[in-house]
Amino acid sequence: MSFVHLHVASAYSAHYGASRPEELVRAAAQDGAEMLACTGRDGLYGAIKHVSACRRYGLWPILGTDLAVAAPLTGRIVLLGRGSSSGYAALCRAVSAAHAGTAQPANPQTSPQLRWEKLTELVGGHEPQLYVLLGPQSDVGRAAAARHYAEARQLLLQWRRLLGQQALRVEVVSHLAPPGEALSTSHAARMLSIAEDCGITPVLTNMVRFASEEDAATIDVLDAVRVLSSMQSTQTLQPNGQGWLKPAAAMARIAEEICSTSAHTRTAAAGLVENTRRLAEDCALDPSRDMSYGTPKVPETRIIGLGKEGAAGNPSRELAQRCETGLALRFPTLAPGGSGENTTAAADLRHRLDHELGTIRRLGFSSYFLTVAEVVDMIEDLDVRVAARGSGASSLVNYLLRISQVDPIRHGLVFERFLSERRSTLPDIDLDIESARRHEVYRSIFDRFGAERTTLMSMQNSYRIRGAVRDAGLALGLPGEQIDQIAEMMWRFPAEQFREALTEKPELRGLAAQLESERAAGRQQLDLLVDLTERLDRLPRHISTHPCGIILGDQRLLDLTPTQPSGVTGLPMSQFDKHDMDPMGFLKLDVLGVRMQSTISYALQEVHRTTGERIELDSLDTSDPPTYQMIRSTETLGCFQIESPGQRELVGKLVPESLEDLILDSSLFRPGPMESGMVTPYLERRHGFTAMRTPHPDLTPILAETYGVTVYHEQVLRIFDTMTGCGLDVADEFRRALGTAREGSVEDKFRRRAQRRNYSAEVIDEVWNILHSFGSFGFCKAHGAAFAVPTFESAWLKVHHPEAFLAGLFEHDPGMYPLRLLIAEARRMGVALLPMDVNRSSGHYRLEALDESGTAQGQKKSRWAELPMGRQRFGIRMALTSLKGMSQAELTRIVAGQPYDSLADFRDRARPRRPTLRALAKVGALDCFLTTPSQQERLSRRGDVVALVEQMTASAPAASDSGASALTSTTSSLHVLHTPRPLPGSPGMPPGSCRCPWETSSCRSCRLSILLRRVPRWSVMSWH
Repeated sequence: MSFVHLHVASAYSAHYGASRPEELVRAAAQDGAEMLACTGRDGLYGAIKHVSACRRYGLWPILGTDLAVAAPLTGRIVLLGRGSSSGYAALCRAVSAAHAGTAQPANPQTSPQLRWEKLTELVGGHEPQLYVLLGPQSDVGRAAAARHYAEARQLLLQWRRLLGQQALRVEVVSHLAPPGEALSTSHAARMLSIAEDCGITPVLTNMVRFASEEDAATIDVLDAVRVLSSMQSTQTLQPNGQGWLKPAAAMARIAEEICSTSAHTRTAAAGLVENTRRLAEDCALDPSRDMSYGTPKVPETRIIGLGKEGAAGNPSRELAQRCETGLALRFPTLAPGGSGENTTAAADLRHRLDHELGTIRRLGFSSYFLTVAEVVDMIEDLDVRVAARGSGASSLVNYLLRISQVDPIRHGLVFERFLSERRSTLPDIDLDIESARRHEVYRSIFDRFGAERTTLMSMQNSYRIRGAVRDAGLALGLPGEQIDQIAEMMWRFPAEQFREALTEKPELRGLAAQLESERAAGRQQLDLLVDLTERLDRLPRHISTHPCGIILGDQRLLDLTPTQPSGVTGLPMSQFDKHDMDPMGFLKLDVLGVRMQSTISYALQEVHRTTGERIELDSLDTSDPPTYQMIRSTETLGCFQIESPGQRELVGKLVPESLEDLILDSSLFRPGPMESGMVTPYLERRHGFTAMRTPHPDLTPILAETYGVTVYHEQVLRIFDTMTGCGLDVADEFRRALGTAREGSVEDKFRRRAQRRNYSAEVIDEVWNILHSFGSFGFCKAHGAAFAVPTFESAWLKVHHPEAFLAGLFEHDPGMYPLRLLIAEARRMGVALLPMDVNRSSGHYRLEALDESGTAQGQKKSRWAELPMGRQRFGIRMALTSLKGMSQAELTRIVAGQPYDSLADFRDRARPRRPTLRALAKVGALDCFLTTPSQQERLSRRGDVVALVEQMTASAPAASDSGASALTSTTSSLHVLHTPRPLPGSPGMPPGSCRCPWETSSCRSCRLSILLRRVPRWSVMSWH
């Protein structure tokens, strides 16, 4: 006899379940179960992993969720989807509806709740699409636990009126708790009697939260953490450790005990188990049929422009047509009608294109490429920089569709590294865009494809050592200071190795000694802390929005994945993570916000704004000598991928001369190559200190570009293909097996096939040693090529438009260095840095033209102006955002009111707070209200402004954050502080009180009088 568990929470029900779907399914299969449910708390977070595990172990999956319901119905219920596509869709819609209220600001809802109206709609009519299980945590169950029989019956009858008899089941659960308590056998017996009285079918479950009895302690920790309390004070702990995946025999005994406890029950134990089995059979899913499991899903052809005028109705034909158009643009001489149409290069190009299009057509992925191309076109229409990264750069089709900017023919990239007929899942094409406009792009994608076809992707954040220590310490009730102290010691080891680390890591010796001391004294708290921390290792902790993942599908997408509001943008987010994408066949786009892309875009905008010149980076000469001269100088601060100290050292030794060298530099500067000692042999061979050699002449064409050192994945694929004749698609499978448990099988095949092709044993041994070592340090050349393009572009801009490039760096902060070091770099390069000015500065770092003397129009001369530039010079005006403490509201008011003709005008219209006014005076942003030709006098006069502001603000009350009435003073204090002193020689000036000529500004009191005189009616104006 087997038993089907219908109420099972996995570890993906964060802070509730303790076992992963794989463990639960394995335990059920070992007990002989044929079916198993996964009912995630508040969602379907572990559903796809559960389905995948069931397929591996030969079980029928059942999916459901444990949800709270809103008034007038209360408590928590379990929803099970019917075993059909409509049942699974109703389940997804129910979860999405429950979470929808959490994103409504007008009616804040902190936790998911399903409204009864929506529940009634989704359950359906005579043949329900959802089954509702009313268990111990429902309003019926709570009333039964309190022995309120009449209330429990009335509640159950109300449920029956709302949903009908067919959709309802009463969940009978006994965790063998003490009599009279919830989850006791008597509680289960009461639920059974109430179900019979109301004509509702009862089913038996065990409210499973973990796979084996040993995990009960982990559940106690999770329960305490969920309510942010210690286990001693938590009221919601499990009554005992009985909520595990019990075998069929144990569940049969529980059924007997429940039925024998109820004096008036008409249901036998076997009947209770049979009811459970019948419901399970109704809910068992065929993943391929009911969930479209494993079937790729892309937007409909009409959504991506097919079927319109001028477009082919067939995706494969449309893709081929667009590639032909791209061929003429990217390769004008080799395309049909070009001067090199009949050359060998043109034939090779045509063969490569036909090969890629054939593979894509046979896999049925034409719509996928058209969809990605549509997204790229849309992003470019927004005037946002976009470029593909990763192995997608290996595809000629991507290059012709303008998805990628890397020419795979020029760089010798292998298509099979990206896609082959031996890989049935949708490929990954990652897109780099401007980070500053990432959310704008996201919303545009939603608008373009529709909210019913688009959602963001989620990610599961798991426990690491520090988080596990903190939560385990909280559950044990340890003092916060002690928890913090222990957590700060944890570093770079998994939580499951905590006890092992205590004996191995020197920094933990003190903690180990403290643990031994407490153990000797009979105290066990630290011992428990270690054990509980190890139990939490890698368990899901919470869900969050993936930083770059977007899911695109057809109009059924929201029937296939539940969604909830994302915490960052408010856009919907799938409850499935990246590991669920391939099994579900979802089209996942990684749209990454890259600050360097924003920097480059900003620099180009500033060049166009100040000079009218539009720079087309796609048409740059990538052999530009001044650019490589700068790179070889290692003065690459701010340049993409080559600005770190280690990278600057490597480029200095490598001496790059071409884009290929930048690709190689990016590929070598990785942990694997650096740790395996690849860099030194390569540099010695490159510069002629040692001779280049390869294991066999057949491999020389493959390894020549890296002087015989195996660096790229593409080289490994070609080595496998050359020595075994396996083909590049099989070679990629061999490559992916290196460093895994399948490596032994690959070695055997390699040796046998290479021997059949007459390679000597010595050559085979040497090459295999290279391939075996490669598993730990290889890098995809397509990745390096995708990185090399923005590396060159950023370096080119730094050489040819340094002011604009540095302004972009200041604005978007893309690298690893703080603003002060970037400013030092600007000074080293002789770029004029123009001070902050309330009349000229804005919320951005902007370029300003310098006059012939190298100064900004109307500004003091920069000490860097004497450096020749040979063209119109520009300086960088510092942004108001660089002033610490200024609010966005103040910034907006200052910029909106520009220009100001006096300090009083600035005070009245910009209304800065007192600290902001002080800061502006100290950095010289108010110097625009003073006029003196001497730089030295300007600095001395700034001191007067600061002193004046300090006097004014010292007598004023504290500033208001709103900016309104930021500074106010009493009439008397204004009169004393701000009434201007009469100028020398004017009426009211005491004779002899000041004998200096005020024109020289040598007397501070006279200068103060002059400054105050420039502010009209100072003594009667309040500061607003």
